[in-house]
Amino acid sequence: METTYDVKVYRILTYKGARKTTYTVRWVVAGKRWREPFDTVALAEGFRSELIRATGKGEAFLIATGLPVSHRSKSAAMSWYKFAVEYVDARWPQLGGNSRKNMAKTLTATTIALLRAKPTQFAPASVRTALREWAFNTNRRPDAPQDVVAILRWVERNSLPVSVWEDPEKVDQVLRAIDTRLDGKQAAAWSRKRNRRILNVAMKYAVRRRILRTNPLPKGKESTAAVKTTNAVDKRSLLNPEQAAAILDWIRRRPRGGERLHAFFATLYYCGPRPEEAVAMRVEDVTLPSPTPPISGASCCSTPQPQRSESSGQTRGRFTSNAT
Repeated sequence: METTYDVKVYRILTYKGARKTTYTVRWVVAGKRWREPFDTVALAEGFRSELIRATGKGEAFLIATGLPVSHRSKSAAMSWYKFAVEYVDARWPQLGGNSRKNMAKTLTATTIALLRAKPTQFAPASVRTALREWAFNTNRRPDAPQDVVAILRWVERNSLPVSVWEDPEKVDQVLRAIDTRLDGKQAAAWSRKRNRRILNVAMKYAVRRRILRTNPLPKGKESTAAVKTTNAVDKRSLLNPEQAAAILDWIRRRPRGGERLHAFFATLYYCGPRPEEAVAMRVEDVTLPSPTPPISGASCCSTPQPQRSESSGQTRGRFTSNAT
């Protein structure tokens, strides 16, 4: 990273708000203004003293971060790949199968974005597989085959240091990488939100380990501005009553367990309970629309004809369930 000796440190700016008072240290590095707020004047004075002491010793400042070179000693000494592997090992016992898989996918995209050069001697798919299936899998890593070991050794040698996260431009580059699919198109909103959440937890871990000073990822509205999701259901993807009846009739005519599965899925469609509630439902748990005696078991739940609710537009059954 480029460094400079063109540094000016200004006095602390005090802001008295309605809820609390903040003390902001201000300084300029190579013409670029930097600000760091603190909750107490002691913390602000301590940080300002470090900046003044660094300029007094003739220490160079990083243009990308605005901080003295000495501030990046720990993060500069550790490569991103080494940190990611240690982070996976620390989190592995706490996560389930899907969480481990999602973590490996996110760290794979991040690691590839933080390489010094493209792995021209290896196929891109092989590099992604080596990272996702072996490097970021605590159980499988010791048993990695020789070709995978060769790829991982190359990645470790060409991985940028953790201090690269102090460069805002590099942070934006990584976020663009995890927000983009392999075909170059933007990933789904829920996928982008999940990747950023996983990466945010990793950054917090780096701060706790004192590898990074602060979390470099965007905060507040800035972090979710491009990752908006919606819970609205597209009605075009829902089954209409005719389609549902046809599918249920096909299920009922299956030779093995057709009637039982017909009762189960009809209960889900017409009544709307959760699967475990449908399995536990009994005749005494429902109110039938007519005095016709019910058939044994839960199959009585599949007999009512569907009707459409005027308020919600969803197809429901004509009976109500007392089960919870």
